[in-house]
Amino acid sequence: MNKLRIVKIFLGILSILVLIWGTFWAYMLFFGGRDLRGITIVIEEFVAQSSVLMLALCISVTILLMKLLASRRVKHPKQYYAIIIIGLTISGFNAASLLATPYTIINAEQEFEDAFGVNWGNSIPPNVYNHFLPTPYFFSSHFLSIPEKAIIVEKDILFYTGENITLYFDVYRPVEPASQLPGNGSIIINLHPGAWMSGGKGTWNMISTSKYLAGQGYVVFDIEYGLIDWFEYGAAAPDTPEYVMGNFTIEDQVRHIGIFTNRCESEFAATYGANLNSVYFMGRSAGAHLAGVAGLGYNYDFHNTTFSSNMVVKGVIPLYTPSAAPELLLKENRSINPDLYNAYDLVHLADNEDPPVLLFQGTSDGQVWIEGVIELEGDIEDKGTDCCLLMFPFAGHANDFVLSTNIGQVWIYYLERFLYLTQNIS
Repeated sequence: MNKLRIVKIFLGILSILVLIWGTFWAYMLFFGGRDLRGITIVIEEFVAQSSVLMLALCISVTILLMKLLASRRVKHPKQYYAIIIIGLTISGFNAASLLATPYTIINAEQEFEDAFGVNWGNSIPPNVYNHFLPTPYFFSSHFLSIPEKAIIVEKDILFYTGENITLYFDVYRPVEPASQLPGNGSIIINLHPGAWMSGGKGTWNMISTSKYLAGQGYVVFDIEYGLIDWFEYGAAAPDTPEYVMGNFTIEDQVRHIGIFTNRCESEFAATYGANLNSVYFMGRSAGAHLAGVAGLGYNYDFHNTTFSSNMVVKGVIPLYTPSAAPELLLKENRSINPDLYNAYDLVHLADNEDPPVLLFQGTSDGQVWIEGVIELEGDIEDKGTDCCLLMFPFAGHANDFVLSTNIGQVWIYYLERFLYLTQNIS
């Protein structure tokens, strides 16, 4: 067997393996890890963000197979064209997320019209628009990074010691005067994901978004909270700090967030030039639930001594959020203490005095199901709270990691506009 034939066989096998991989990737795009569970729950977090790369790979190996099998086109046309059709079909399925981008944008526009009026865009002056992404999605930007402005980052600042833990935060803020930027020094308290028992600030809390928002004039506090050491949901994130682990419940975690808000009022807002009259709670997954409790519950009697009384919450931004706390993570279950459960149920907390909510959700999320988030949006709106749901077809859990993708660009486009529009809502 000559070397050229060996190379062709190797390339053929490699191409087939790529198409098998592409088939699995396509399955994950459509269904996520909802049914397969296990490691697929983690894999789904990377699928939609890399689907354009997978599309390119599948098309490339299909073309390569066409070249390698060109001699069989005459003698074995059915085999030849079958392989080509299979390759193109797999490629097409992997294009689903990209092709769904116009639907995502149309849906987002409708959500904003419902919440802010038909001419909501006219509320943003031209000098502010100059700081924003000009379009919801630009294909060439998919392969580039979104430009970042100069910012200041300070890490590992202590805000709490006690209960055998220490809690720190990182802060992201603009170099330019915040008053000259859309954010105007508004505070964003950013809460990390991790199923209430894992993760941490920094890498796992989408640093790219914090940096982008800091460049827009926001002061982003990426904070830690005590993690529950007796609860296990899959494998813990590899860099979960030991110094935050303890015998906690979700009540304790919300209390830790409240401690930060009080320290922010007494010290950190002045130190970092932040505006206590314009505060947002943002979080992902478990952090999204905690952000919802803080943002919707700051004016709820159960939590009336938890948070700073001198901050004004302008908005709540939960990404792929559970609607309520798992009962086993509370000190008492729902049947014993329904008032306690209700105090950590986002629907129960919502009322017509709460600030607007911006939800982010992928339709293929295997951990937080889209049906539940759609129901959550409807229930929150029924309580009198304005709510926008940015729904991303074929996206799984945690698909906002890379801002240059079609998902990331659409998210940032509407996020920065939501933040600006809600600053002036009283």
